[in-house]
Amino acid sequence: MSGPAPGRMLLSEGGPADPPLRIGLVCVYFGLFDEAMPPEFRAERTAVAERMRDRLERMGEVVYPGLVDSEEAGRAAAALFAEQPVDVIVFAPTMAAPPGYGWEAIRELDDVPVIAVGEQELNAVPDDYHTEEATRRSLTVGLPMFTNVLFRFGRPFIAVFGHSRMPGMDKGIGNALSAAAAAAAVRGCRLLAVGEPIPGYLDVETTPSALASLGVEVAAVDADGIGGAYEAVDGAAVRELAERIRGSCHLEAVDDAVLERSARLALALENLCAEHGAAGGAVNCHGEVLRRNPRVGITACLGVTRCSEMGRPFACTGDIPAGIALLIGKKLAGAALYCELYQLDFTGNWVLAANGGEGDPAIRRDGAPLRLLPEDHYLGAEGPGVAAAFELPEGPATLMSLTHVNHSDGWALIAAEGRIVGSRHHRMDGPNGMFRFRSGSVSNGYVRWCAAGATHHAVLIPGHRGNDLVSVSKFLKIDYRPV
Repeated sequence: MSGPAPGRMLLSEGGPADPPLRIGLVCVYFGLFDEAMPPEFRAERTAVAERMRDRLERMGEVVYPGLVDSEEAGRAAAALFAEQPVDVIVFAPTMAAPPGYGWEAIRELDDVPVIAVGEQELNAVPDDYHTEEATRRSLTVGLPMFTNVLFRFGRPFIAVFGHSRMPGMDKGIGNALSAAAAAAAVRGCRLLAVGEPIPGYLDVETTPSALASLGVEVAAVDADGIGGAYEAVDGAAVRELAERIRGSCHLEAVDDAVLERSARLALALENLCAEHGAAGGAVNCHGEVLRRNPRVGITACLGVTRCSEMGRPFACTGDIPAGIALLIGKKLAGAALYCELYQLDFTGNWVLAANGGEGDPAIRRDGAPLRLLPEDHYLGAEGPGVAAAFELPEGPATLMSLTHVNHSDGWALIAAEGRIVGSRHHRMDGPNGMFRFRSGSVSNGYVRWCAAGATHHAVLIPGHRGNDLVSVSKFLKIDYRPV
């Protein structure tokens, strides 16, 4: 059975495009040496800054105030960054300069991630290296001048260093910007909580003060809220979505009434996201808000899958911390799967990662069908909803879990790099893959996963993303615990 073309949007036309990352560029210059240097020295250093600006413009929208050559110029840069709010600051010195110049530019931007970039113009030190050249190439002195000040004031940052002909330089800067974008997506975001966690699920609970420490706001939707949104969906829109799904997915024993109920709930969830400006969130199907709600009466798996495809990921069972982890993973890797670790296979040295019928189609194996089937395992007052199932691609992957640390308002991000070695458990009736820990045996990896503080809900993202998650954790000022 062949699937839809890879990369095709199956359940939607796609969500609104994310605005480009807005990058504030700070390039410092020190005029103290002008008399000792050739007349063209400042123009040379200006050209270095402009080359960095041009490079970053391939990665986002750059806000560049020109060379920052004094504290006054730093304050002018700060005013520009306030006028055109930036998501991340890139500090890229053209030479050694008093760190106060750059600090004035960013001192008020407490929650904006900082990336310190040092790019040597030479890849080796020639034997005839002299004092004038040492001044020209003094950014290696200027970088720790500034990063020390960041350290002193408790400002998290990451550093990228190399030389101008180093092949991995663009990748290093790009990865750092991706981590900054993922952290920026969390800071100041609003999430939707459709129902509260299942009573007794202490490991997924959090508090308003803990969420505030991340800059996250939650909009709660109760039974009446989702019921009203469900009933308000236009019938023509329901039929249009159902027809799209019939033409792009593989339906297995899903009759028209079941599909249209789930399509209506999917549209209601999308409309609530738009109404509240939500970047994602969490639903709890297993209670009075959805399954037992006489105005809805089904699970929301199809709606969660559709929202995830559109870039608004949702976790299940009211798990807002998992919703935040999904948002991080989606922004960082382009795909993020909510899952649980169901069973260890000691013979094959892997653990089964799967869920009950929701997922992000962006993570499915190329060419694999998106199968839709009745959610018979979790019937509601109106019968089954629609569950989604698909295979995962073999290759590098990372498991992650975000947890609130109950004795404080702190957070911990737990991550385990590994590999998906297969995806064949179709009777799970949901997305599934066989994950092998990179760090050792499946039993040791699982024990370390538990010991690190992971919850029973995990997020699976493609690629080895440990280094990127270290950066995200720094930017969010939370603990990082590798497994």
